[in-house]
Amino acid sequence: MKLIPTLLIFLLSILHGNAQGNRILSGGELINYGIVDITVVNGLKWSTERSATPGYFSAVDTADYTGCSDEIHIDGYVKKYGNRSFIFPIGSDNQLRTLEISAPLLSTDAYATAWIPGNPSAELDLTSPFAGHHPVTSHSTSISSVSTVGQWDWLVGDGANLGDGTTGTGEGLIIRVSIPDMTSFADAASLRLVGWDGTKWIDLSGGPTANGNTENSILEGKMTSHISAIGIGKTYSTLPLTLESFTAEEVNCKVILKWKTTGEYNTDKFIVEQSIGTSGFQGISGIPATGSLNGSNYSITVTQPAGLSSYRLKMTDKDGRFTYSSIVQIRNTCESSDHMQIFPNPVTSGNQDINVRFKTSYRGKAQVMIFNSLSQQVAVKTIEVTAGENLVTANVLNLLNGSYIIRVAGADGTLIGNAQKFIKQ
Repeated sequence: MKLIPTLLIFLLSILHGNAQGNRILSGGELINYGIVDITVVNGLKWSTERSATPGYFSAVDTADYTGCSDEIHIDGYVKKYGNRSFIFPIGSDNQLRTLEISAPLLSTDAYATAWIPGNPSAELDLTSPFAGHHPVTSHSTSISSVSTVGQWDWLVGDGANLGDGTTGTGEGLIIRVSIPDMTSFADAASLRLVGWDGTKWIDLSGGPTANGNTENSILEGKMTSHISAIGIGKTYSTLPLTLESFTAEEVNCKVILKWKTTGEYNTDKFIVEQSIGTSGFQGISGIPATGSLNGSNYSITVTQPAGLSSYRLKMTDKDGRFTYSSIVQIRNTCESSDHMQIFPNPVTSGNQDINVRFKTSYRGKAQVMIFNSLSQQVAVKTIEVTAGENLVTANVLNLLNGSYIIRVAGADGTLIGNAQKFIKQ
């Protein structure tokens, strides 16, 4: 990609406002379509006005800002358009506090953020929807404390909030932030990424996700909708178990999860939880702990629908305490394979049921529907579908003799397999 030197920065588009040097005023936006090295001009300060309608340095699609450091970064707001992962090169004074997002779902998605140093209880978040103070004493029960070191303002494009036609609620995005020195606040295992939901700080990490607690360590979480700020919190004491690694790998259209532990003192079991797309986590399998203090290796193969899914481990102690692993994501690139067969066919007077066997990557509630030759629905049955092989029955005792069509559809109306014709005699 072509490198855009800082001296050519004014060839970029400036919309809806003004700029003074490399400071974007309230309501202004400088849009970057390439790669900008912000170190080209030594001593040049990059900043935006912080207000209810801030100025923005923006990046479109594959555009990027390089050369960022504690000394040189964007002091203010950065906006990202498009469905590619991105690292926001933001900070304040001599502190780079990057925030990274995983790839959004849509090309129309847009997100923006800025680092706000200082106590969230005192330093105002000036932007909607939850502008104002965010008291660190107001938090969910799973969080024991929220740090006063600072917060990241978080803006989403949903409802054209960040420009005409922008979308994106943030739901399901993986967020990674570069944290200040937190050694006096919490150990790495206790650190949690937290989000302000309008009334309180909530846990976005769901378990230990920090790779350290020193300056520029990375803390991770999974975003949910209706969050307006991101902070650093900590939870109560964790289990003595140490999770050395947790990985996911696609093999033959299935996902193999592997993890390694040490110090399984009093550990009871591991529950594998899966989140498909932007849905919440659900437990899909449980594995007893070996109880080895020297370390154990675990592996499990799970079925995953086509597309992106997230996984985490719920690690439970024998006294009921539990903690979560970091989140791993993997995309299943195999095509969804939905096949269906029905039997017996025809259905004679001696049979009151017809059997429907199908294989699918879908998981959740579905409906088995029967239609007559006039396309009128004459029977329906709600079922629970699991990913993989399914066998369900439908009662046809009260149907008149004739030809019928049977369909299975997911909760969103999408057909599972092909519609099948059967005869009632």
